[in-house]
Amino acid sequence: MMGRQQKVAKLTTKKDQLIELPDGVLSTIISMLTLREAVRTSILSKQWRYIWTCHADLWFDSAKVLGNRAYSTSISNCQPESDRILQRLKFVERVDRFMHLRSKGTKIDSLTIHFHLGKDSAPHLDQWISCAITKGVENIDLDLSESCSFKMDYSSSSPLEKYKFPYWLLASTGKNCSVKHLKLASCSLSPRCSCNLTSLTNIQLQGVNISDQQLESLISSCSCLEELSLHQCSDLVSLKFAGPNIQLKLLRVKECFRLQKMELCAENLVLFEYIGNFISFCFKNVPKLAAAFLSFTGEGRLEGGTFALTRFASDLPELVTLNLVLILTMKIIKLPEDAPKFINVKQLVLTIFPFNDDDDLLWISYLLKAFPLLHKLQLNLFCPSFIIPRDNQRNLPGCPHWHLTDLEINGFYGNQHEVELVKYLINNLVELKVLAVGPCQKVYRGCHNWVHHEAASWYKLRKESVRRWLHSVIPPTVHLKIW
Repeated sequence: MMGRQQKVAKLTTKKDQLIELPDGVLSTIISMLTLREAVRTSILSKQWRYIWTCHADLWFDSAKVLGNRAYSTSISNCQPESDRILQRLKFVERVDRFMHLRSKGTKIDSLTIHFHLGKDSAPHLDQWISCAITKGVENIDLDLSESCSFKMDYSSSSPLEKYKFPYWLLASTGKNCSVKHLKLASCSLSPRCSCNLTSLTNIQLQGVNISDQQLESLISSCSCLEELSLHQCSDLVSLKFAGPNIQLKLLRVKECFRLQKMELCAENLVLFEYIGNFISFCFKNVPKLAAAFLSFTGEGRLEGGTFALTRFASDLPELVTLNLVLILTMKIIKLPEDAPKFINVKQLVLTIFPFNDDDDLLWISYLLKAFPLLHKLQLNLFCPSFIIPRDNQRNLPGCPHWHLTDLEINGFYGNQHEVELVKYLINNLVELKVLAVGPCQKVYRGCHNWVHHEAASWYKLRKESVRRWLHSVIPPTVHLKIW
């Protein structure tokens, strides 16, 4: 009995070894934990009660704030409106309490809020953002769309009026603002931005209510803006990027379906990506624009594909890399016999969806003539699962190419029209050094990011025969890579 009392006394008088760790070590430990795990460390010691407030990355969503059970219920069932309102109240109350305590902590690096909130929550959202800015936040990510919290059910859902993002908070702290990256989804913006937002270098807008004039005002206020992404901004009609102070290096416009015209006069622009309807393009002063990605949708697919492979050559003479997606157009696209020359393009990426068995393949000889100095060609093929064998081979005109050394073909299953395409290229690429072939389909996700899709399971049955055929047709000077 005496021994047990001595042990208890020894433990109670022993110093708290956790609190004796250096501040740098404590900060490192906290930063390696998730926010939820960091809060739980408050039970380890009295002195650790508020250690978690030095966690630099704040991420609030349904699962993290309301718990996994509430999150799984919200996405598996169409909840009644009363339950949704209750969840919003709980979410706001808990984040309010958290941010009040976090305001006593150290620097905040990022603030992420992914939850369906609207204009009625504006005072709380403003307060959270203001707290983060006061703590030197550099990344703000607000996704207030309904898909973040609930399964879509338009029959029972009452639409929320969108939260209006407060630009003035970015310039009201009395010192230089620290926010560099701003990502907004399902918000609206003030009629006019009168602030000087010199800290912003990256802006991403998705489903944001913003007009042409508002966007022009925003860009003129962000003299250091280098990257701009516009996705499903349905109020945009005519875009104009011009001005002496524009530092824009990357511009991405995706699925802004009311857009009709775009004028680019940005001398620092390096990468341009566009997905949407075929519109009127005007490239005035883009001397550094070296890479472009184009994917045309809707009724203008054919016209857009023709434009990309013809007029684009004269509009962007300094273009080095062209990444083009052609949907339902390749086999019917009409290209001129006298091909305009892309004299500086060294890399061409062409995605063909679908790559039909009745394609006459005349476009491949056109490409070899239109891109005379091409070094690398990447073909991403999406073949239908049902192929009709042809009775006769395609009669393609010869077109020797003396500069292309690197050929990559993805989505290759060894079908007849794929075989004829490869044969033609091998016979005409005089200086070919590397041939990379694989069945996995390759999809571009933007900003130089790619995703590989697994090959169809039935390909395993013919994989070895395709491998033997490839080895039999390539010359010994060509290095073969099979994915």
